[in-house]
Amino acid sequence: MKFEKTSEEFMRLKLKYLWFISISVLVSSCLDSPEFPETPSIEFDDLSYVEVGGFLESDSLILQLRFEDGDGDLGLRSENATDRISPFNEISLFSYDEATQEVTEFALDTINSNELDLIDNLISFSDRRTIAALDTLPDFVFPERCDYYRERQIYLAGSDEPIVDDTLYIHKNPRYNNIYVGFFIETSPGSDEYEEFFWEYFQDECNINYDGRFPLINEIGKDKSSEGILTYRMTSIGWRNVLQNSRFKLKVFIYDRAGHKSNEIETPPVTLTDIQRN
Repeated sequence: MKFEKTSEEFMRLKLKYLWFISISVLVSSCLDSPEFPETPSIEFDDLSYVEVGGFLESDSLILQLRFEDGDGDLGLRSENATDRISPFNEISLFSYDEATQEVTEFALDTINSNELDLIDNLISFSDRRTIAALDTLPDFVFPERCDYYRERQIYLAGSDEPIVDDTLYIHKNPRYNNIYVGFFIETSPGSDEYEEFFWEYFQDECNINYDGRFPLINEIGKDKSSEGILTYRMTSIGWRNVLQNSRFKLKVFIYDRAGHKSNEIETPPVTLTDIQRN
């Protein structure tokens, strides 16, 4: 039995701060036997800012990382459905069995016809108040609702009527994205103290952040020891509005397809003016 799901309207963005992500990869690969560990390693290479200047034209923050990976299994295929199901699914859902009081976490694409009870017993935001055993779940308030709840419609394949239409309790799968970028802004000029800035909570709304996916560096099944430069371009019309001329830095790590997490790098503190290139 297969399930289909509709697109979501959970993430809403204000136009004046709209941002996007575009990615390019420059790679050189080793043809001999692997000479690097299978866990990827990254180093900071460069960070630059390109300002277009138009009211609705996106400016770019461009991060470059040097990487090494022993088996070269880096990258995800955005156009391929295989890279959007387990283990690369976006979220996990949860089901509660009142008889056993057991909570089961699962990915929607893993359910078969013998497990429809999991769908029947999905945990929604209202269950926190109506089922005593679930009263420790995060409440449906900001910012917790951004991280732990998602509006979902679930359909049986071939059906036009949803079997589920609710706001469900979820966990985000860290392997859905393969690059994670955290922003840290200086708390006051010259303080050298930094506080993390969460784009996903910007303006007290549930938004997106700059975590994302970079594409394959080697063809599936033909992975090989690889090193090169990963160029990650983040675009927005709100960089100046948010960062202004404050010093900021990034913390970044990546995953390979096997789920190995790289080391985390930290960029030097800069202002947009420091790194602006036109």
